Amino acid sequence: AFTGDSGVYGALIFFSSVLLFSFVCSVLLYVTPLVVLPAVWGLGETLLQGLSSRIPWYSFHIGNSLASCLWATQPVSVIGLVGVGVAILYVNYFIARALLRRSWKMAAAGVSLFAGYMAWGWMLLPSLHSEGPGFRIALVKENIPPEIPWDSTNGNQRVKNLLQTEDSCVAVGPQMILWAESAIPWTYTPGDDLVKEVVRRGAGVQALAASASGEIGPGLTGAARGAGIIQILGMNTAVSNGLVRNSAYCILPDGEVIARYDKNKPLLFIEQRWAGFLFPFLSSDGYAVEPGDSEEPLTTPYGKAGVLICNESVSPEAAAARVNHGAQFLLNMSNDGWYRGSWLAGQHFYNVRLRAVETRKDIAINSNNGWSGLIDASGRIDRTGLVYTIHPNDIRTIAVRYPLLPFLCCCFLLLTTIIINKKTQLL
Repeated sequence: AFTGDSGVYGALIFFSSVLLFSFVCSVLLYVTPLVVLPAVWGLGETLLQGLSSRIPWYSFHIGNSLASCLWATQPVSVIGLVGVGVAILYVNYFIARALLRRSWKMAAAGVSLFAGYMAWGWMLLPSLHSEGPGFRIALVKENIPPEIPWDSTNGNQRVKNLLQTEDSCVAVGPQMILWAESAIPWTYTPGDDLVKEVVRRGAGVQALAASASGEIGPGLTGAARGAGIIQILGMNTAVSNGLVRNSAYCILPDGEVIARYDKNKPLLFIEQRWAGFLFPFLSSDGYAVEPGDSEEPLTTPYGKAGVLICNESVSPEAAAARVNHGAQFLLNMSNDGWYRGSWLAGQHFYNVRLRAVETRKDIAINSNNGWSGLIDASGRIDRTGLVYTIHPNDIRTIAVRYPLLPFLCCCFLLLTTIIINKKTQLL
C-alpha cells in the first residue's frame, strides 16, 4: 500500500524481513544455553531497540504482548519494556522446566514469580487522573485514505470535509486541537489559504461561543480562554527540491507559529534514503524526509508537549527523550491508513499505551484511519469522543531517568545465573 504495488514490494519486504529476523533468533537460541536465555534475550532486545527505531517492523519486544493488560503494563515504568520481557521469559522458563522434570519446586517458582509480578503491577497502578489542572484537547479525525491524491477533481470536496470535521471539534469547546500526521499533504507557507482558514475557524465565533457558555473547562481564564484554540497541525516543511521535514506546527489563534517539531526518526527506505535507495512512494511525488535535529518539546500555553510522529511512538527511547527535555504531556500524530482495518492499527495504539506508562504522561493520539483517543499516565484508555482532558505533570520515572537499568540488570542476571548453576546445577 505504501508503494502502490503491494504484490511485488510487499512480498519482497515481508519474506526478506521474516527470513532475516528468524535467522537471527534461531542463531541466538542455538548458541545460548536455556538457563541463561532470558538474560541473553534481554540483552539482544536492548541492542535491537537501538537499531530498529527507523525500521519499526523489526522492533520486536516480548513485553508488547502485555500491552492489553493494565496491571501487567505497570512495571514498564520501572524496568522498561526489556525488563518486562525478561520477566515473561523467566516465568515461562520455570514452567517449562517444571513440565520437563515434573518438579513442584520449579512450578512453584514460576507461579510465584507470575503472582509477584502482577501484584507489583497492581501496587504501581496510579489513581485515575494526574494531579493538577488539565486542559481540553480535541482530535480532528479526518480518516482520509492516503492513497487518494489531492487534485483538481477532489481537492475542494476534501477541503470542505476537513473543515467540517474541524467545526465539529470546535463545537465541543476544546482549548487545543490535534491533527493527524501530514493532515495537509503539502509544505507549509505562512500565507497558506487552508492553514489560515483552519486557524480562523479555531479562533472564530464557535470558540468564543463555547468559552462564553463555560464549555471549555479548566485551563486558561479570561481573555486567554476566549481568544481561540491552539492548533497542533501536521504538515511538511520544505527543505530543498524533493526534500522535506515531517513536521508538527504549534499555531496560536492569531496565526503565529510559536513552535515546530520535525520528526527525528523517519522511516528508512520509505521516508529517508539509505545508501541512495528509497521505495517508490505512491502519493509522495518522489520526496524524501530529512530527519529533525531537536527533541525539544513544543512550548504551548498549557505546558510542554512532547511530539511523537508515527513510528516514533514505537520507540521507548524517543518518548523518554521528550520527557528528559521537559515534556509534561505527549502527543502522537500518525497515519495508519496504509494498513487500516488490520490488526496493526490496534497494535500501534497499544504501543503508545506502553509509552504512557513508561513516562507517566498523558498521551493524546490522532491517527488517520487508525485508533485515536487518550491514554492517561496510568495506562487507562479513553476512545469515546472528540474531546479529552490532559493533565500535564513533571514526573520522571525510573525507566526515563535510568534507561540502561534493564541492560545492567540483564548483565547481573546473566552472571548470577551462571554462578548459581555451576554451584548447584539446580537450574
